[in-house]
Amino acid sequence: MFNNLKSFTIALLFTPFFLYAEVIKLKVTAPTVYIVKTGDTLWDISNLFLSKPWYWPEIWRTNTQIINPHLIFPGDELRLTKNAAGEPIIDLVRSQQKPYIVRSPSAKQVPKYNQPIAVLPWHKITPYFNHEKVLSEQEYAALPSIIGSTEGSEYFANGDLVLVNKESMTSGHYEVVRKQQTLYNQEGDFLAIAIRHIAGGQALVSSIPKQSLVLLSAANLEVKRGDKLLKFSEVNDTHPIVQIKAATDQKAQIIAALSQYQLSSKYSVVIIDIGNNDVEAGIVMGIYQQGAAVLDSEPAQYLNESQTLERAFSFNDVLPQPWMKVGELLVFKVFSKVSYALVTRSSTVIRKGAIVAKP
Repeated sequence: MFNNLKSFTIALLFTPFFLYAEVIKLKVTAPTVYIVKTGDTLWDISNLFLSKPWYWPEIWRTNTQIINPHLIFPGDELRLTKNAAGEPIIDLVRSQQKPYIVRSPSAKQVPKYNQPIAVLPWHKITPYFNHEKVLSEQEYAALPSIIGSTEGSEYFANGDLVLVNKESMTSGHYEVVRKQQTLYNQEGDFLAIAIRHIAGGQALVSSIPKQSLVLLSAANLEVKRGDKLLKFSEVNDTHPIVQIKAATDQKAQIIAALSQYQLSSKYSVVIIDIGNNDVEAGIVMGIYQQGAAVLDSEPAQYLNESQTLERAFSFNDVLPQPWMKVGELLVFKVFSKVSYALVTRSSTVIRKGAIVAKP
């Protein structure tokens, strides 16, 4: 009965989102003038004006006589106006940029300009593009392991030579990785293993039977026996999101946070349980959470307050709370069965199990 009520509540909550046409709405608190500051992102500025910031291109108008008219720089003035049809428009007003000169030892003069603001705080997610990955159980088990060192240590640091249980490893750059967490969906089905980047390594040419030598470097954490080696493959484009758009009929759940904390908030990176068959990088999804269910008893109690045995023999009705929107996320890296997403807005802490769907 409780599951039926839960399903009905979810369906009832999401029905209006899917039936009504999208309407671009300005926030009541939207400023009429905003001066762009260093450290701003386009997403944060969009949040000042719009309830749905991914609609920014719909109201954006630039002066075509300005160099790089589609970029916004610190010091630019954004003015909120309306066109002849009464639709909101954001105008860019920019004073003439004042270059400054850098003199190199060769006395060559190079003009320097302010850097345009980013769409999103890429520095928050750049490390996940190159290093954070998910693997299947078979892929992870097949990786060679660090088994020790020439000095008999159990823990290793930069500059240490370690022994790996694979003969004649291909020379080149490797990543030292470690299992961070095993990912399951809410039904308990295995999805993937999330691995964590620990250090870099260089495989050396050696003739040791059944083993190889790897020189460690650029360690983020202490390397230990049992850590795995993965051939390094560099991602050239660390910001591959070319188009941002809202989800339509996709629906998933947050199954973990890369920080492994139980609670997440704005700019946390979370993992959702759908992959490349359903989503792509650049998809925006709303985050929905349900409050604790209530027992219609005397006195009233939350379901998690009552004792397990008491609940088993209780005839009181369970009143589930509705699912309410508490934030938004942006999918930025997609794998076969799971995806990484950045929480771009949250009105409360985000818990594992939250539903993500059309924003």
